[in-house]
Amino acid sequence: MATRGNKTAGTADTDFGPSTQLQEMLFTSMLANPDENRAFNVENIHVLRGRVDAIALGRAVDLVVERHESLRTVFVTGPEGVALRVLPAPTGALVCRDHTGGAPLSPAALEDVVRADTEHLFDLAGERPSRFTLHRTGEEEYVLVVVVHHLVLDGWSMGVLLDDLGAAYAAVRAGERPFGGEQPGQLGDFARYQRELTSSPAAVPLLDFWARQLEGLQDGSTVPYDRPARPYQTFAGDRLDFELPTALARSVGEAARAERVTVAAVTLLAYQLLLREYAGQEDIVVGVPTANRVQPWTHDCVGFLTNTHCVRSKLPARTPLRDLLHATARALTDALRHQEVPLIAVYEDLIARYGADNLPPYLFRTLFICHTHRVAPLALEGVACARRPFSQQASKADITLNVWPDGAGIRCQIEYNTDLYDASTMERVAERYRGVLSDIVNDLVW
Repeated sequence: MATRGNKTAGTADTDFGPSTQLQEMLFTSMLANPDENRAFNVENIHVLRGRVDAIALGRAVDLVVERHESLRTVFVTGPEGVALRVLPAPTGALVCRDHTGGAPLSPAALEDVVRADTEHLFDLAGERPSRFTLHRTGEEEYVLVVVVHHLVLDGWSMGVLLDDLGAAYAAVRAGERPFGGEQPGQLGDFARYQRELTSSPAAVPLLDFWARQLEGLQDGSTVPYDRPARPYQTFAGDRLDFELPTALARSVGEAARAERVTVAAVTLLAYQLLLREYAGQEDIVVGVPTANRVQPWTHDCVGFLTNTHCVRSKLPARTPLRDLLHATARALTDALRHQEVPLIAVYEDLIARYGADNLPPYLFRTLFICHTHRVAPLALEGVACARRPFSQQASKADITLNVWPDGAGIRCQIEYNTDLYDASTMERVAERYRGVLSDIVNDLVW
């Protein structure tokens, strides 16, 4: 296992550290495609109401960026590939903009201000891949826009970042030292660990598992396009949000408990059956991101640790839904047990075993994400904080189905490529998804 670094906080690395294989591939691709670069900006936006101590918040942001090296890491190309370099800890990382000097910002104008923040491209080779902007929009009303590039941050990491920002804000205002002096796991540590794992004997059974799972794989399953696909991947997108009816959400939870499977398994099976129906094939493959935080020291790490793997299921039409559900649950469990080997290593291994000509153009075209690890809203002492919805208008796949189960119900979102699909098509997909879920839970009653 890679050892944890002991660098003095706030200093720059003099040596270049390794990137992960996936980071190297994505970074190289983004250099040539600004649209792809923009699509991987990850935003988190909060409306703040109350007396915000902007000086304390600015100091808290600096402390968080100092604490997590990924937030100040740049990517440098060299003869041995792409390397990571950590920049010195900043001062003044929080940019404050006051919009109260003239007429109040209209909702449309505020949307334009936020969109400008979220869509501005990062110079990944020369500037910090994180931005923090505080917009003052009223006497005691603000909008905080946090934008971090996906190369150095995943969904789990956003939760860590927001928790640390709230803790640092409280500590600064109290004149205390935040975080108790404890150092978190760092992105560079994870990159070294993953590269060592991939080249070690421990990777062999992991690669053998995925080779068996993906042998003879067909082209990734998807919903038929509304218009011809371009010869290259595009990233224009939009999002459709919807909730399951209360009774249906409750039935999904009850069915999962009765069958001793997770809600993720039930909602994934519904998505697989939906794709079977639209694609007219029984061999269905979906990309499923996993948190990939198997090692305890990664739990407090801010970085891009997520690993996406292909969950493949055979769905014969005459097989009982109960049997299909348990097969999907097993496939998810197996994916989690074998999640540590990166997808790019799996793909390279597949080429070595089966030949590039025997692999489809895409291992998967759609993604399914069940968000069981909740990201709590930002909490600033003495300030009311509320997440502000925002559509990035970008899509990293044909379709991504996001599912958020919680005690209040099940919220869903379809992110889709607008170069391929019309909004009306996605509305029909969402309606059919609800119907397939109803069919599953009703069938399981008998």
